[in-house]
Amino acid sequence: MRFMRRASGSDLCRKRLRRAQTCYPEYMRFCQSLLPSGAILLHLFCPDIRPMRFHRLSLTAAAALLLLAACSDNGVQLGEFPPITKTEGDEPFDLVAPTSDSPAPFTFESSDKAVAEINGKTVTIGHAGVATITARQGERGSYNPTWTSTTLTVKARVCEAPSVNEKGVCVAPATTAGYVSRGEVMWMPASFQLSWAKADAFCKNTTIKGQKPWRLPTKNELAELVASGELDGRGWKGGDAWTKSAGATADTYATVNLLSSAASDLAASDEAYVTCVR
Repeated sequence: MRFMRRASGSDLCRKRLRRAQTCYPEYMRFCQSLLPSGAILLHLFCPDIRPMRFHRLSLTAAAALLLLAACSDNGVQLGEFPPITKTEGDEPFDLVAPTSDSPAPFTFESSDKAVAEINGKTVTIGHAGVATITARQGERGSYNPTWTSTTLTVKARVCEAPSVNEKGVCVAPATTAGYVSRGEVMWMPASFQLSWAKADAFCKNTTIKGQKPWRLPTKNELAELVASGELDGRGWKGGDAWTKSAGATADTYATVNLLSSAASDLAASDEAYVTCVR
């Protein structure tokens, strides 16, 4: 039997046949037993080699050849690439590539850079939304190029009042009162009241003057600040403010009066002014 062929197709032909033998060797042997001449196999895997005539195939042989064709088109087997869920403001993270038969390196793409931007394998979170993350492998040796994808869901960050959500970051509310720097410690001005648990969470989780985390002051720290007179003319509220120092009885914490520096215990469920330090 004579063939018309392009020389450039020979390598591709061999590669497809190798992939078929690797994926479905039993089907390969079955088809070869039905087709002693091998003409149909050559035509299937090497479309640039055209036989002048073909033997008739049974439906069984045709089905087997279709399976071989599917194998040759998607010969690289990839492992799981599970969905990812993040929240606005989360730190950048590295993608974990799926396992693969191929040694070719992976590249990653994001369908929406406003939701997630990828540099190499590192993802930087943007605003809330859903992006498709595609992992691609190029051709390497006898391994075909392949790809898979997953979804990255970025949830909106919920900020508890009085924090304000700015581009996925919980920030302190604007205030006209002045911040105080004393030694190596900076103080956020007291301008609102919260329960102790909410005050503690506010200081730990809120970005204040572009920095985090902050904390509640100790009783001694706050008393010394008030006694120093450095709050005069700063616009701070006058009243009791929380400290992180535990009170004398259960479920109470020490407060310090921002005018007199006097200390007293208050039930954690009550509200007092909040100043955070860093």
